[in-house]
Amino acid sequence: MKNRFLTLLSILFLSSMLYSKTLVTVNGNKIIDDIIPKGYEQLDDTKRAQLMEDLIKEELIHTYLLGQNISKTAEFTEAFNKQKSLAEQQYLQVAGKSLSESQIRNIKGSVALILYQKQQLQNTFISDAETKTFYDNNQDKFNFPDSIEIANIIMKTEAEAEAILNQLKSSLNLDEDFIRVARENQQNGYMGWFGKGMVPDSIFSNAFPLAPKTLIPRVINTKHGFHVIYLLNKKSAGKITYIEAKEKIATMLKQRQVLEALKSKIDSLYSRADILY
Repeated sequence: MKNRFLTLLSILFLSSMLYSKTLVTVNGNKIIDDIIPKGYEQLDDTKRAQLMEDLIKEELIHTYLLGQNISKTAEFTEAFNKQKSLAEQQYLQVAGKSLSESQIRNIKGSVALILYQKQQLQNTFISDAETKTFYDNNQDKFNFPDSIEIANIIMKTEAEAEAILNQLKSSLNLDEDFIRVARENQQNGYMGWFGKGMVPDSIFSNAFPLAPKTLIPRVINTKHGFHVIYLLNKKSAGKITYIEAKEKIATMLKQRQVLEALKSKIDSLYSRADILY
């Protein structure tokens, strides 16, 4: 959720120069178009109408939350100051000017919304009966295919990849050396878990038959480059047990419940709003 907010900020403040025009007034508060990227005028009627509805609903929930105690907490002040500082630096570089009052208020509202949802998640309880019912009613969601956990180094040429492979073959501590070599080549190294079909078959078919903690003994060529692959772990196809899935199910149900309650609150505010175009 926090990452999504930062992404929205990047879209907002790293876009082209923004206008300053009132789009709509909601309960006496003006929505200025400097909070959205330039180019919205080119949207078709359907997309523009959807944009306006989204902006109005955002304004309504922001106004509501900024009037609640959550916006008066130390956590809110710290988060807002941090995001405002980041946005100001980015906007000054791109637009050559300071943030407007409406942009600052939009940041305040976004921070309040993030903290509100965080608070609601912490206060939401999901019973074991609810998680078990979801598990029993959604059995197909808990099947998984043959899977591998891998680390990966990709090079542009086969010669480069072969040199790295030969270097790692003599390693006495492959876990540390693989990541070190990856970082020397400006790569993360660790890739994660992948089910069959999620990576090129040439990688999967060479990795899965091996024992965990094994370096694939040859360079694998794909459209992305030449790969040096370290098989960290693997699982044969099966079903995630209820015990294994329980915590993630509870988190998902909490998120769903919070989002449904938030939507209901926004819809209620929207139905009573004084909107002037």
